[in-house]
Parts: sequence; structure tokens; C-alpha cells
Amino acid sequence: ILCLLNAGSVSPHNYAINRLYCACEMAQSYAQHSDALQAFHRWRRSPEVQTPGLGGDDLDSTFFIPQSKLEAYLTSNDRVENLLFAVLNPAERPAVAAGYIREHYLRTFATLLCINEGHWIYTFQQYRSLRDDKLPYDTEPADFPYTVNSDLFKKFKAAQWQFCAMALQYDMKDRFKPEVILPITSKTEIGRGGSATIFQIVVDEAYNFLRPRMAGRLSNPSPNTFVLKTYRGNEAESNHKIERDAYGNLRWAGRPSPYIVAFYGSFIQGASYNLILEYADRGNLETFMRETPRPESVEDVLMFFDRLVHIVHGVQCIHGRISDDRSASQVLNGWHQDIKPVNILVFNGHRGSPYDYEFKIADLGLAHFKPYDSQSHDPSDLDAFGTRAYGAPETYRCHRDSQSVPLQITTAVDIWSLGCVFSEAAVWVHDGWSRVKEYRRQRSLEIERETKGGTKGEQIFHWDNRILDTVQKAHQNMLGKTSTSHWVVRELVGQVIHDMLQYGPRPHADFVFNKAKRIINERADHFQFCLVRPNWSIDADNAGAAELKNSTMDPPQLPPDITPDSSIWSGERGRSTLANTRTTLSDAVVSSDDPPLSPTSSMQSVGNYASARLSRENNPMGATIPTSTQPRLTTPAHDPSSNATASVYAHGRVQQRSYREQSGRPSLSIEEGQSWKERKKRGEHLELPGSENLASLNERDHIFLVDNSETMKQYRKQIADVVSLLAYIVKDSDDDGLDIHFTQSTHKINSKKSTEISRAVYQQQYLGIPDMRGRLGTILQEHTSRFGALVSPSRSRLRRQQSPHPQKRLSFYILTDAKWQPTDVGEIIKDVVQRMKANGLPKEHVGIQFIRFGEDQASVDKLDGLDHGLGLNVEAMDIVDHTYWNGNVWKMLLGAINDWYDDDPS
Repeated sequence: ILCLLNAGSVSPHNYAINRLYCACEMAQSYAQHSDALQAFHRWRRSPEVQTPGLGGDDLDSTFFIPQSKLEAYLTSNDRVENLLFAVLNPAERPAVAAGYIREHYLRTFATLLCINEGHWIYTFQQYRSLRDDKLPYDTEPADFPYTVNSDLFKKFKAAQWQFCAMALQYDMKDRFKPEVILPITSKTEIGRGGSATIFQIVVDEAYNFLRPRMAGRLSNPSPNTFVLKTYRGNEAESNHKIERDAYGNLRWAGRPSPYIVAFYGSFIQGASYNLILEYADRGNLETFMRETPRPESVEDVLMFFDRLVHIVHGVQCIHGRISDDRSASQVLNGWHQDIKPVNILVFNGHRGSPYDYEFKIADLGLAHFKPYDSQSHDPSDLDAFGTRAYGAPETYRCHRDSQSVPLQITTAVDIWSLGCVFSEAAVWVHDGWSRVKEYRRQRSLEIERETKGGTKGEQIFHWDNRILDTVQKAHQNMLGKTSTSHWVVRELVGQVIHDMLQYGPRPHADFVFNKAKRIINERADHFQFCLVRPNWSIDADNAGAAELKNSTMDPPQLPPDITPDSSIWSGERGRSTLANTRTTLSDAVVSSDDPPLSPTSSMQSVGNYASARLSRENNPMGATIPTSTQPRLTTPAHDPSSNATASVYAHGRVQQRSYREQSGRPSLSIEEGQSWKERKKRGEHLELPGSENLASLNERDHIFLVDNSETMKQYRKQIADVVSLLAYIVKDSDDDGLDIHFTQSTHKINSKKSTEISRAVYQQQYLGIPDMRGRLGTILQEHTSRFGALVSPSRSRLRRQQSPHPQKRLSFYILTDAKWQPTDVGEIIKDVVQRMKANGLPKEHVGIQFIRFGEDQASVDKLDGLDHGLGLNVEAMDIVDHTYWNGNVWKMLLGAINDWYDDDPS
């Protein structure tokens, strides 16, 4: 009737038509006054329901109604039924099912109710394109019935956004319409600089998907708090793109560096260009030094510098000197060019010490990158006009007419800036914040004198091709101190900072990191302080990085051309809780017979702090313990039953071991296996749980490859335990003995005695970075070259030569943390598969089982890629499996040869 009336086919003066039209209007008016409708409108307008958000060209304040609140309201107390009864006429009600509306049209129905068009749900529910999962939508369906109310969809599109707040996704790069509402419930300005404004924001938890899947939130006290960096103005688009792309370029082993502030995503809305970044709950290094008392114990000094030095890893990543899995053509050389205290952010650490914080490089607005040049030892690029006070001499422009002239620079400009920051940090540790302010004032005064008053307010560190006298005097003052408190400061100033503040060649970032860590770790070793962090307290947001972010962040992987030093790797993994056991500095003096530190002196492993405390109590600080008589402390093994590590097993990846828990499949833990082994050796007749699996292991050659690199040293006992147990279980399955190989030597052990094998593994030297491709390839080649041939066994004890027989099936067990040189291991595995196919061998002929140590996410991803990223499933030749060292022992033995234990999706 309404269509005919609108089209003019029926006279509007027709009495019956008018009566019907009026009746429709009266019914609609009555419906709007029903109790259910009035209650709905009161509910949606209540402050408890309207959640703050941002929208519009200028990201103004608005509100939205979270889907969870809408569902909670409409799906209780038969509210959908009551509202449908109120808005539909009796003829329409049977055709609209309340359950169907709840499942598919809840937000659509609520939007119609908000624009007083609830009765249209009868028509909307006939179109799949108008379901909730299609919201928000722009146009009506082509065959939608004609309506007198031509503004229906226009009103609907304007009202739908209050129920369609946009979820924020990790690594997003979106351009939003002005009407889009962002679920940012709080926005507070915290800084300005250039064309950017910095805000602290809070994202509604239900819409927060900014942190990577692996990042975990248990250890982050504010998982919904971020920084919003908003660019506006003429250069907003280009500045936004430069910084966004800079974060995208910074990938260490495929993930963000843990020592560069995390980047979560970007978006454009209206005239605003926005980056979402990690929020630093402790501000920046400038405010940290201003508001925090200087450290007053040897341990706190070591702790502060140990944490601060890690920012060099971020600089390594920017400079392109971090080894990862990328080819040379994908590597970029970069320059930060704005390193200064305000651009080093401070995050709450794990508070075993009041100086246990995390420091990260921030503000990549001036960072620039260019492709890696293998022919250039020191790549160069044009200057980006970065920091002036902390800038290198080669970037300084003293004349006004040269201010806009670009200069050619190398990555050494960032090393100078870092050296300036470390110089001020050393002054702060030495004398406190007041001395830092005086240090800056004296530099400024010296520049005024040099320029005869022509340059005022400059706080640079150089002038006229020399280091300022003020800087040299400050350093000489620190070098002249002899108390124990100043040992590490003196050595860092003399051996590291001095080299960084040179007019000539400066060391690369990796050299700075290695040398600084060596000094810190040797002093920590001397005092038997523990500087490592517990795995269970790391929030791997970055990681990139997060980013993630419940995995741990491991030490930087050095490029293959850099010789590793033991001290490089010793300060990263864990930290025990320290009681009130700090040694006050005022009581400590340097012993006259204390030997000077040698750059190549060996490191003792640092661990059990309680033992260290006893050692110090029995040996006062004034009496130095000779290195040869100091007790060697080892890092305690992770015990899943201990309170200290409980959270790892409750919340970390250890709990998420990837084998399926299927009914009836045997499971055996390392602890259960060791108990069985010891009781068996004592003569008890015990059946091994899951012993029915032994038949699958018979008549196989069992070959072990142990990664005995530097980073595996901390797992030495666990490695020996795992190899010993596996060898004990399978020793009777391999009649010619088990083969044990090592990545860092060509030495091979062949034995059937698990104790002998365990001892040999434990006594191996752990050093260097492994070439897993080369070592594993050699071992595989030794066996795959015999595919299809008869093998002549060794002579029996009676010296009888036995007849040749076909090659036995092969099981390879690789125990590793996957921190290898950047080579492609997957290709040699694919080559094995091709050889198997060429010789008509079944999948079960070869099994390659990786047994992982450590929780480094990049390593997990690398082994996961070998496990199910090589495409072997397509050919039904999946011969690779990957599991954790403390997982199911039967999976370690059978995962690569038995699909029941393999965790790959079918």
C-alpha cells in the first residue's frame, strides 16, 4: 500500500488507504512507548554502557557500546522476544525467530531500534548480506524492497558505528573513514616534538589484539596501555611513513629486537597519521637519572650498566650487524641519528634490584636505511640532521649557511652518540644528577669561551677537532678513583667510552657490546653477583618483538665473522631474587693484590646467589679471594616442581608442549624415566611405562648430534640427563652401539653404556656458534650414501665376518637451542627425502628429531619451520619432528617416525 501511495498509483485521498497508513503510524508510535523499548533506550544511554572511544578526522571523543555488553543485555530475561513483540505486527511475529536474531542479527536489530525502525528487522533478517558479521556496511542490497522512508539506510549507516568499534590488530596498517570509532578508552598527552604529539592511550581489552600471539600478558602489568604517536601538518604523511617503515625494517631473526621499543601497528584517520608503540612505564633515561638516586652498591652499579648496555643490541639491529636468517640482499644498513637520553625509554624490570630496569631505543623518526653493501666495511649515507648535543663531530654544522647542507656519514655517528649518553650515565653513577647538570653547564660554558660568546646554550662534547676539556676532565676524574664502587665505571670509561668518542675510526656496535659485557661480567664474577634474569619473568613483547612479547629474549646472535666470547652470553637469561645482601661502597676498597682484568680472561658461570653470599661473608670485601680458589657457581637447573619456576610450567611454552594428548597414548617424563632407570640399575624388576613402543625402535641405528655451542653450556646437565636416558632406553635396539656426535668437534663416541655416554657429553667443551648445516649435512651424508646398498657389519667377538645386510633404519636425535649460524638446514633435509624417494624407501626409514633447549621464540619458530614448514607432508614424507627437552620421552624417540606422536596437523 505504501509503495502504491508513494508511486501515485493510489490517490492519497482514498479513505481506506489513509486509514491503513494511519494505523501503521499509530502502531509504530505505540511500539516506541512499550516498556521493553523504553528500557532498551534507557540502558543504551546509561554511562555504564557508553564506553569512551575516539572518532572523526581529529580523533575526537565519542562513545561506543561493546559487543559483550550488548550481548549480555539482549540475551537475558527474554529481552529479544519482548522487543520483537513490541515492534512487529501480529502477522510478522511468526516469521522472525528470536534465537535466529540473537545468533545473526543482534547488533543489526539494536541499530534499527536506535533509529526507531525496529520493525524493519522482519525484512533485514531475510538478507545474509545484512547479518552482524557483515557490519559495518555501506550499501543496501540491490533487491531490497522499496520504502517510503528513503533515509532508512542513511540513518542506519550513521548509527551502526556505536556497535561496530574497530578492533586494533597487531601490525595493522589501515586507513579508516572518519566515522569509524576506535576502542581507545583513554587518551592523555605526554609530549610533543616536531610535527608529532605523543599520547598515552588505553585500549578496551575486548578489542585489543595489538600484542603478537606469542607475547603473553601475564607478566605485563598494563597490557592495554600503549603510546599513540600522531603526526599532523604538511609533512605528516612522509614523517609517518619513514618511521613506520623503519620499524618494519628492524627485524632480528625475523622478530623485532627486544631492545628497540615495540611497534604494534599504524593507521590513518582523517588528517592524522598514527603509530601505536610500546608504553614505557618509567619514562626515559633523562627523567630516570633525574628522579632516581644514583646506585650505592657494587651490585647496583653492575646491574644498571648491565641493563643499559643492552641498548647497543638495538643499535646493532639498526646498523644491520645482527645475524638472522635473511640473505644478504634482504639485509639493510641503517642509521638512528637521534640517540640521546630522552630517546632511551625505561621499563620496569623484574626488580631483584632497584636498578633492574629494561632500556630500549625509541624514536625512529630520523632513522634511514639502505640496502646492504657487501663491498663496504663502513656503509655511508646522507646525514638526516639528527641530535645536535649528542651528535658526532662530522655532523656538526657551525655556520648558518651550512645548516641545510647534507653530509656523508657512516654508522659511526650513532657510536659517538651512544658514547655521549654512556659518558653522562657514568657521571650520574659516579656523582649523581646534580653533577650531570653541572657537566652539561661546563660543556656549554666551554663552547661559549671557544666561540667568544658567539654560541650559547650548546652542550656538545667536541669543538675544533678535539674532545672538550670538560669531557676529558670528567673522564679523568672517574679514572682516578680507586674504590671498589668505581671499578666498573673506571673500566667502562677507559676501555669503552674512550674508544667511542674518537675523531678517527670508532668501533662497531658489536665490538662495543662485547667489550662492555666482558667488563661487567668479569666484575660480577669477581664479586659473585648474579646479573641474569629468570626465564619466568620476561615479558617478550617485542619480541617483537615481540615481537612474543611468554618467551624469553636471548642474547644477540653474532654474525659469523665475529668471534664469540664467553662473557657475551652470560648476562641475559635469568636472575635470582637477591635479599638485603648488597655491599656498601663506602666500605669497599681495591685490594692491592687484585689482578687487573684481562680482555681475554675466562668467565666463571654465575648463579646461586646464596652461595655467593656465604663466600662474601667469609671473605670481607677488603680481602680478595684468588680466582683459582673461588667456588664455581652454576646456574640451577629448571625444576618444574620448585616454586621459583612454577610460573614457567603454569603459563609458559613448557606447558604448551605441542604433542597431542590423545587417550591411550603413553607418556613418559624425564623425571619418571630417570627414576625408572635408577631403580632398574639397582636390580628392581620394573616395566617401563609405554614399553610397548620399544618394538618400533628395534633394528634401527640411533645417532645423536649434541649442539655443544657456547649458548648450550647453561643446559649441560639437562643435555647429559636427556642423552643418558634416551641411550639407556634404546641401547638394546642398536646392536653395534649408539653414535654420539658433536657440532663443535669431529669427535665421535660409539658406546652402549649410557653412563659412559652421559659423562662424555657432560665433559665436552661448549664454545662458539655452530654450523648446523655443515655438521648435520656431513653426518646425514655418511648414512644416506648407503641408501639401497648392502652394509657389511663389523666382525663378531669370535672374529667371524658376518654376511652383508640391507642398511638398518635410521633415527637422528639433534639436541640444540637452534642458535646456529644463519644457514639453511631445511635444504639438506629435503635432499635426504629426495634420496629416499629415489631409492624407494618408506617414510619410516629415516627420522630426524629436534629436541629443543631454551625458550627463545626465534629458535622455536626456526624449529617449527623445519618440523612443518618444509612441505614434506604433501609428499607423505614428513621425517622431521620438534619437541621440548622436558616433554614426553616417547615423543622424543618416536615423533619423527610415528604419526601418532607427531604434532603436525593432518
